[in-house]
Amino acid sequence: MKADRPKFLLVFGMARSGTSWIGKIFDSHPLTLYKHEPDRALPEIPAAPPLTDASRYAPAVRRFFAQLPTIDKVYVAGSLPVFPKQYRFALAQQIHRLSVLCSLALSSSANLKLAVLQCAAFDNPEIQIVWKSIDSLGRLGTILEVMDDCRAIWITRHPCASISSTLRGQAQHKFSSEVAPSEDYGMIRILLKSAVRNRGLRMDHLQRLLPVERMAWIWVLANEKAEFETRENAHCTRIRYEDVCLDPSGTMKRLFTFSGLNWDRQTTEFLQASTLGTQPGKFDQLTQDSRRYYGIFRDPIKAADRWKSEMKEEDIERIYRILGESDLGKLYPASETISLQARALLA
Repeated sequence: MKADRPKFLLVFGMARSGTSWIGKIFDSHPLTLYKHEPDRALPEIPAAPPLTDASRYAPAVRRFFAQLPTIDKVYVAGSLPVFPKQYRFALAQQIHRLSVLCSLALSSSANLKLAVLQCAAFDNPEIQIVWKSIDSLGRLGTILEVMDDCRAIWITRHPCASISSTLRGQAQHKFSSEVAPSEDYGMIRILLKSAVRNRGLRMDHLQRLLPVERMAWIWVLANEKAEFETRENAHCTRIRYEDVCLDPSGTMKRLFTFSGLNWDRQTTEFLQASTLGTQPGKFDQLTQDSRRYYGIFRDPIKAADRWKSEMKEEDIERIYRILGESDLGKLYPASETISLQARALLA
């Protein structure tokens, strides 16, 4: 591993914030090993531990990182598309790709669990492990306090966009949980307990709010904790999903530099295809196109702007009232309700 390239790269954010797309951009690099949400179950580490307890959870954090490269569950190691890697010979590339496709096919059609053959030497110092997560944003400060050989990219997305996309997914029955995101009172209690700013918020008050208002508070509380615990940490950088959408190549090149990765032609080609600058392959169109809720091949500006045409004006105003109670409101001023397409033309 080069001195300026950490062994681990975290790509963290809330649900529906662009983590899958940005994570796969990093996966397109020939020297990364991508892990898609391996922390869906992480019982040894609370969802939002206080930074002052980092030493208490340090052994559990280190154990998880030690096993992270070897996790071969299909939902962790088998996300599409599959990219060629420098650390796999041609035959190993074919074995790995076939293993991913077979594992995915069996898990969806017969509910069988077949491990992915990763065909990677996990002790190879050239490999960077990329951990993409929507479940560990509340753990980010603790992880960075414990792990030295690690850098993190914290992604925010406009709360209106995140909430609108979540509500769309809920209406389409895209989530496995029977509990609506706005009714996840267990997580709300965790966020209230870990809040870094005392507003006097109580559960009974939040229960009386409309769903979009509760979801706005979830956005605020989760992102405030991440901001408070990483603001002075040089190993973490924050990026807005909207800025990646406006300038995918320029923004991602800066993130690659931060991560210690060189820019590679394979990443250029994937970025062009995933933003529809070039025509994606037929298999990618079938499995990843914009008509799929979890697809990553789409016009990024249209994806970022979608909430502005599908969300009710009164709900936008409700979310902005809550956002205005946080310093994070500066990230998304009301003036940005203008479409990204218009902003791109004015730039």
